[in-house]
Amino acid sequence: MKKEVMKVFETYTEGLSKGTLEVVFATMSDDIVWHMGGESSLSGVIVGKQALGERLNEFTERSKGTFRIIINWAASNDCFVAASVISLAERGEEKLKNPGIDLFRIENDKIQEVWTFGELQEEEDRFWE
Repeated sequence: MKKEVMKVFETYTEGLSKGTLEVVFATMSDDIVWHMGGESSLSGVIVGKQALGERLNEFTERSKGTFRIIINWAASNDCFVAASVISLAERGEEKLKNPGIDLFRIENDKIQEVWTFGELQEEEDRFWE
């Protein structure tokens, strides 16, 4: 199972790095549950690809297209992948650089659920407001 889980994750990360959202979304189940950490208006639980796409568009709009995720490393255990990430974005003179961990649950060759954890979550919450 570990190889299959990491293959899905690697396809997801490749899509992220190239900016091909159709590849990213193809790795997700239709009823994905995404637990966006923090307490900003962009935080909370998002259910389904369409709702997630709408929420991610908010990040893009608020950052004028500068929002991106860098994945430093990832490790898997059973159906889970933990990834060390850095969230980056700019809003005028403000810059976001928030290290964190994203936890993915991958089953049936699709990302089913994701939890995001930011080290500097309060700063990120302020950035997005």
